Amino acid sequence: MALPKDPRQKMINIMYLVLTALLALNVSAEILNAFKVVDNSLKESNGVLSNSTSGIYSSFEELLKDPKSAQKAAIWKPKADQVKVLADEVSVLIDKYKQDLKVEADLAEDGTFREDNIDAATRLFDTKGEGKKLYGKLESFKSKLLAIDKDMAAQISAKLPLNLEVPQSTAGNLKTGDKIQDWVTTYFHMTPTVAALTMLSKFQNDIKNSENLAATFCINQVGSVKLIMDKFEPLVGTSSTYLMPGEEMTVTAGLGAFNSNVKPTVTIDGRSISVNANGVAESKFNVGGTGARSMNVSVSFIDPNTGEPKTISKKIDYTIGAPAGVAVSPDKMNVLYIGVENPLTITAGAGSEKVTAQFSGGAITKVGGNKYIAKPTQDASGEQSVTVLVQGKAVGKIMFRVKQLPSPSAFVGNLKQGSVPSASFKAMGGVIAKLEDAEFDAPFEVISYRVGAVSSDIPDYSPVENKGARWTGAAAALINKLKPGALVAITDIVVRDPGGRSRTLSGSLSYNLK
Repeated sequence: MALPKDPRQKMINIMYLVLTALLALNVSAEILNAFKVVDNSLKESNGVLSNSTSGIYSSFEELLKDPKSAQKAAIWKPKADQVKVLADEVSVLIDKYKQDLKVEADLAEDGTFREDNIDAATRLFDTKGEGKKLYGKLESFKSKLLAIDKDMAAQISAKLPLNLEVPQSTAGNLKTGDKIQDWVTTYFHMTPTVAALTMLSKFQNDIKNSENLAATFCINQVGSVKLIMDKFEPLVGTSSTYLMPGEEMTVTAGLGAFNSNVKPTVTIDGRSISVNANGVAESKFNVGGTGARSMNVSVSFIDPNTGEPKTISKKIDYTIGAPAGVAVSPDKMNVLYIGVENPLTITAGAGSEKVTAQFSGGAITKVGGNKYIAKPTQDASGEQSVTVLVQGKAVGKIMFRVKQLPSPSAFVGNLKQGSVPSASFKAMGGVIAKLEDAEFDAPFEVISYRVGAVSSDIPDYSPVENKGARWTGAAAALINKLKPGALVAITDIVVRDPGGRSRTLSGSLSYNLK
């Protein structure tokens, strides 16, 4: 049927034909979204592959250190390094093409670009000739990869996903007889930007898969990968387990034995928390009320060894407190002793992470939570103060008496004095000094003492000096010849206390050998 002669009707029909053509060229939002979903999936897969292959390269370092595998590792690591260089070169080039393509598609400062633009890919890869360069790089990568080792080539050649054959077209694209030009036309001519980006991610995925196959072959010629995660535990922590109303609590959660192959998902009381690049989720919120509280943290992940999903949950208990006074209590006695570590418990009605302390008679160190260690200096004496600070502000001061440690008691074995079998006495080997009924681990060093004996064959008491704790020299000779019935005396015992001061113990030790 012919077009009407009316000029107005002719114009309407022509406009209809033009609109129909424009609609045919328009790419629907659904299709664009589908490409974006595929591209995101490919990029995620590329990340997993990169990290898996990095683990293989790291394992070579461990295998080189092991004498059992070092010789083979020295042969295969250079080949694996060649694989890495080839793959990195092409992967970096594809990343550059992705950026260039977005620029061609009117990339804005906010990162947006015309995803449906069908001219950008054509200009970059067809008109400007970058498509043929990309084809050449992919072809070179494949041939150089297989040339690294003939046994590797025989093993992985058929498995390589990188295929440069021109696929059959269902869109009526005519082949020119130029294989490379047909490849460029098939993948990039009149292709929406988002679709071209997806194809680039696909080629990148092929490269990384090929790299992983080759690296795996190399490591298998030496031994297995050293770092295999076979046990997983959630790492969950809070900024405090004791808070005041209105204070902020920070919860951190992640996966133990984490590496970037396994990116966990974290929920706190059912609420999803984003995970950072280190595999750690952090949640901050202000607490209210008072008393005991709890929350449930769940970490879900895919076990890279089995491919199975796993979830591990952990309950966190914490307490929201009410304001209270300052308290400092010695854990073991009502004085602080010079030369030893004196444990203290310090509370100030605030979270322990906000509390610090100062000691006028020496050093005080926080060892965890509300536990501290006070260590007086040698010249400290009399009363000294412990000042408690909350967020740098002094809130209280407690006075303590500072004293030297009492003198220890001397023993031979576990005996102070009395009757003892001759053989047992000789086997005890020397003199020790220790505090009796003391809570402190305060070691005293025996410096010297004098040993004398009287028996039927030693009528005259003539003590000899001994250096150190164990019997040596003349003292050892005297004791070794003693027989049952002898009377032994140990006098002038000199010890060194934990602070480095020497002191002579009062009294002496006496034993009847039987």
